[in-house]
Amino acid sequence: MRLRKISRGSRAWLLTPSVTLMVAACSKLIVGSSTPVSPLANVAGEMRNVQGVVRGDSVAISFDLVDGAKDYRVYVLPANADVLLLPGGDVAVRNGTYRCAGDREVPPVETDDEPPVQSSYVHTYVNHSVLGYGRTTDDATLGYVYTSAGPGRVAVYALGDPSADADNTCYFDRWNASRVKKYVIQEDERANLLAAGWRDDGIAFYAPAPGTASTRQVSTALSGSNRLYFNDGPEASARAGLGPSPAFLVLSSAAEGTQPLMRAYYQNGCGNSHDELVAGQAMFQRIVHQGNQPLNQLLWSGLTGPTTLVVEALDQGCPFQGHLSPVSFPADSHQAFFTIEDIRATAANGEVFVNGQHEAGNRPKAIARSYLEVAPQTAEPLDFYDTFSGPLGGFTETQPAFQTVRRDYGNYDVTFYSIELPKFAVGQMLGELWVTYSDWASDTNGKFRLTPKRWASLAANSFLHVTMEVDIVTTGRRYPQILVSDRSWPIQEQLVNGETLIFQTFADPPQRLDIELCDHRVWEVNNQCPRFQMENGFTFHAPWRPQPEVNERMGVDRRARIDAYASTQRAYILLDGQPYGCVNLPAGKMPAGPVTVTYGDVLYHSGVDVPDPPFRFHRAHLYTETRRHFDEIGFKSGVAAPSWDEGKIPCTSTMVP
Repeated sequence: MRLRKISRGSRAWLLTPSVTLMVAACSKLIVGSSTPVSPLANVAGEMRNVQGVVRGDSVAISFDLVDGAKDYRVYVLPANADVLLLPGGDVAVRNGTYRCAGDREVPPVETDDEPPVQSSYVHTYVNHSVLGYGRTTDDATLGYVYTSAGPGRVAVYALGDPSADADNTCYFDRWNASRVKKYVIQEDERANLLAAGWRDDGIAFYAPAPGTASTRQVSTALSGSNRLYFNDGPEASARAGLGPSPAFLVLSSAAEGTQPLMRAYYQNGCGNSHDELVAGQAMFQRIVHQGNQPLNQLLWSGLTGPTTLVVEALDQGCPFQGHLSPVSFPADSHQAFFTIEDIRATAANGEVFVNGQHEAGNRPKAIARSYLEVAPQTAEPLDFYDTFSGPLGGFTETQPAFQTVRRDYGNYDVTFYSIELPKFAVGQMLGELWVTYSDWASDTNGKFRLTPKRWASLAANSFLHVTMEVDIVTTGRRYPQILVSDRSWPIQEQLVNGETLIFQTFADPPQRLDIELCDHRVWEVNNQCPRFQMENGFTFHAPWRPQPEVNERMGVDRRARIDAYASTQRAYILLDGQPYGCVNLPAGKMPAGPVTVTYGDVLYHSGVDVPDPPFRFHRAHLYTETRRHFDEIGFKSGVAAPSWDEGKIPCTSTMVP
């Protein structure tokens, strides 16, 4: 495998392709930089493995979770004069704008002797008997491993088992961690498993190389169909009859650059069970409990030139200051809408916490910090592309139907359907397009449609590529969409007259991606067009395909990239650059010729949506409203099909209502 050398401060790191985020064309990978001179107060900790991918004028930032952190934030390195040293050692930034990570909104999982939740089929065990052996909390630490590459270290790859019983096929309990894993260090074994359809979960951690002193052996064994990992000692003796085999080494004690290797057993009542391994206590808490815990992703958008970003782990969650919107509205039956300028005018020191999800009185302090040097990247070579670096411009507005608003922006046709008027907003904010609205009453189908006034085209022997980045918090009643249609705008009224492909996230946990075909018919949230059966084990108890889990990409201020490809014969959908589904279109349905591309969002009967758990923030602050931020939208006709392995993710022709 070819290694790439990337400088990080005064050190250099060797990164394999699996270490990094998927980097698309016209994107750039960056890693944490050295500390600049600044009066920002010193903090005890340093963020680990801070990486960013710049696309256009935005950067998506990832990092290792920090023990004890309740939230994370990113902001532009302030001028020295704007750093305010407050009493008690607190630090403020005059008129600072922070973008906060917020929490994952995924189902929780019960651990050890906690009572099960109704319809929950997964339980985690730490201090509990596991297949006849009594494990203790101390046994959860197998040893110590590294979290980054370096001399004398070997990558340990995590691969997800594709067999039909390798994940939960019942109800809502499914995360990356629920898939049965095999952890391997041999490149040929990894390659063979990937070729056999195992899911590539990347590098889990780095183990000491064979021959390293002061190490312990970690072995693996199957008890029936349940995969176990344990180190040498009492459990290895107890499991000797299972025929264990060596997996990798761990250090016996902590060393510089290491984290404890932690183990939790995933007891699956609707499939096979397994030991899940992670590095560090913070990640251990995530896999043991799941649910509402801080995301380790951040976003910064609207870059205009070289910029130094400050990335921090916080001792408190960022405060909720109000519902942010491109336009202000006073409170009525719905909450008030505030612009960033509204919040800044009333906030102490003018500080704005974008995506603050916690108590309004919180004053978070940094417990770890790193820096990123970033700059905008060249725009992708698309026929149409918008990164929303400026306002949409002037518009004319009409109300063609009850609770409906249509706006002509010159470059876009924008329409809202079945929404609470006049309390809605669409506009450029923070270098993105922000959209917020409410459905106007119970059992009504709120919708947003944004159609560029530039036609694309479908052909039989080439593809239309459509791309967008959008936050994809998804239920069965609220989610984003892409529509490709042979009809003109406004597209919603024209669906009944033509053929339309819809690409969307969908469903209550576990969420999925869908491709639907609307054949001369209407579409509504409660009247979906037939979809292609792209998921596998959850519905048909068939082998699992190596598809990404949608809920692991969700976040209120985290954007996911959705790429759709369509010809007259076939369609593909990818999530964050990873293949998800491929469909064979019925012959003669999608005609060759001009098509429109529409970016959309829906909200249906919000008053019975977003239960807590897991949607704690939405339940508290976006119960009857929705908000999306779109960016990096565009399309190009006449391109090649995406790289695809039909042996792993076959193209399906099966449609279901």
